[in-house]
Amino acid sequence: MGDILRAVAGRIADWKLPPVGKLSVFKQELVGGQPRERRVIISDFASYKEKVPKPETCREAVELADTLLPCTPGVTRAVVLVTDAAQLDLWRSLLTGETRTSAVPVVLRRHDRRSLRGWAQRVEMFTADESLERLYALTGSWPLLVDRAHGLHHELGNHDAVLQGLADMFTDHAETRAFIDATGVVADTVLAAAYRSVDSYCGDDPVDTDTVVTAIAYRTGDEEEARGIFTCLDALQVFDRESGLLRLEPLLRQCVTQE
Repeated sequence: MGDILRAVAGRIADWKLPPVGKLSVFKQELVGGQPRERRVIISDFASYKEKVPKPETCREAVELADTLLPCTPGVTRAVVLVTDAAQLDLWRSLLTGETRTSAVPVVLRRHDRRSLRGWAQRVEMFTADESLERLYALTGSWPLLVDRAHGLHHELGNHDAVLQGLADMFTDHAETRAFIDATGVVADTVLAAAYRSVDSYCGDDPVDTDTVVTAIAYRTGDEEEARGIFTCLDALQVFDRESGLLRLEPLLRQCVTQE
């Protein structure tokens, strides 16, 4: 995600995106800059797969972004911290407002039917109602799978072949597991247990938020903690919303159930 942000922001004229690696470099870039310079400091914690940053390192980064300001007047600076489920404690506190900070959490969302139709029209693929509905069902509107469909279409050049390819993908255990891992729902044992508790308690029935929290609390034993975990699961986009009610997104639920 950090690379994507750099690619997008890098197209904006006059914005500078200095490379950030170590914490010491991050600190330097927070206070750096020349007059009238516009800067975006991106630190991608989610990219550290070999050595996951410690929770205190991530929290410190948020605090530093709040407190270390450019030394030179006239510098415009934005800071983006990219996290995933490995930094659960950090973004749970940000999402629930437990941490007092100017940081604003931004959640990456799945498509809904309207945005998926807009995507289909933009790329000129799956524009027929039937094809679009099948695409929605076979991807769950997860951007990862929508991108996969896009790539398959370039490779196969046929809507039906692409949709069949997506269907076949979930007969492969490795592909299914890779998709589950990519959603982040099993990246943390607490989230994974809570998700399975909701599945066991609610199934695929539409329920209200309190029922979901109750299902999680049944596993955690603490309603306040359950509400925080619900906030995290909701941020991971594991629920569909229907007339004010929640339901586990069917494709992910099917994959997790088959595991």
